[in-house]
Formats: sequence, C-alpha cells, structure tokens
Amino acid sequence: MAGYRMTADERGQTHLEPMDLFSWPFENGPGEFKGVGGAAMGDASRLMLMRFETGARPGFHRAVPGFLVVLAGELVVWDSSGTEVALVAGDALRCETTGRGGWRLGNRVAQDTLVALVQMPPKKSPPGSDA
Repeated sequence: MAGYRMTADERGQTHLEPMDLFSWPFENGPGEFKGVGGAAMGDASRLMLMRFETGARPGFHRAVPGFLVVLAGELVVWDSSGTEVALVAGDALRCETTGRGGWRLGNRVAQDTLVALVQMPPKKSPPGSDA
C-alpha cells in the first residue's frame, strides 16, 4: 500500500510527494483496545464513492481537499506540473490544497476503478484574521 500527499503552493501549483501513513500520531486505546490506534486527519464533510470507467480522463480541475483511497482498479493522478502517480487498490492520497491548485484524475486500465473520497474542507480563518 502506498501513500501520497498533494499540496499547492502560493501560485496554486500542485505537487505530489510520497507520504508515510504509519508516521501519523496514532493514539492507542485503553484496556482491550490497547494496540489499536487512531489518528484524526481532519474533519470530514462528505464521503463520495466514485467510479471511473475505462478511458475516463476528465480535464484538469480544482483539487478537492480530502483523503482518497482506491478500492478497485487503478487511478492515475496528475499534479499541475504533469507529475503523475498511479494508485492501485489500497493506495491512498491526502489532498491538502486550499482552493487553489488542481489535479487530473483518470483510468487507463481495462476495468472500472472505484474510489472512496472523503472531502475535508480547509479550516476557516476567524473573522478579521489575514490567514
């Protein structure tokens, strides 16, 4: 299983990089849950099940902040520089863009691809802040 992270710089250019999913700060449970850890990756607003048919390759569009897991098939993800990563079943991508920046998703294998995308909108800045 592979993990990746997509970020956007101040110009809105997106970048893909490997991410170690085991490096998250897991909190272990007490008692009989000892050895079972969880890590909050963000607040979820929607869970989408997406199907990409063979040959589907929509145009470059705004990347949705969230956490994506390929359930079946293969999903190719391109960042704005043209760098690509092929994700297979079990692979994950955390998208940390904040409204700027884009991606392209596609399926180039001879079977439909199923993806679970948990949308996690960026935290809103308090009124009056410049962040």
